[in-house]
Amino acid sequence: LGVDLGVLGLHGKIDSTINGLKAVKTHLEEVQKETEQTIQVKLTAAKQTFEDKKQEAAAAKERLEGLIDDKKAETEAAVVEWKTNHDRKKLEKRAERAEKYADACVEVALSSVAEAEIAILEAAAARKDADAAI
Repeated sequence: LGVDLGVLGLHGKIDSTINGLKAVKTHLEEVQKETEQTIQVKLTAAKQTFEDKKQEAAAAKERLEGLIDDKKAETEAAVVEWKTNHDRKKLEKRAERAEKYADACVEVALSSVAEAEIAILEAAAARKDADAAI
């Protein structure tokens, strides 16, 4: 049951990432039509969102480092042995670590989406400046 709950939570985070990417795509498609003031308002909001996610992303990256070390310590032979011996406790711990790893990766992806939105808006603002100089 713990695995199901972990997977469901991961699905929600993946959906959030996908929705964020779709929003970034929409910004990219529409940003050229917007005024400089509108772009600046959106840029300010995007920077705040990124700042809010920045600490979460940093914590997720730290968790990833520890989980990567744990993952390296698990050899395929050990996992096969756990399966053969039906060592539920070790297999459960492995599943929990894998879920935490996936969760941390999604957190980092969400932060990257927020950062991409800032980059797109900054690029649009720079393009507006360059076009206005002509």
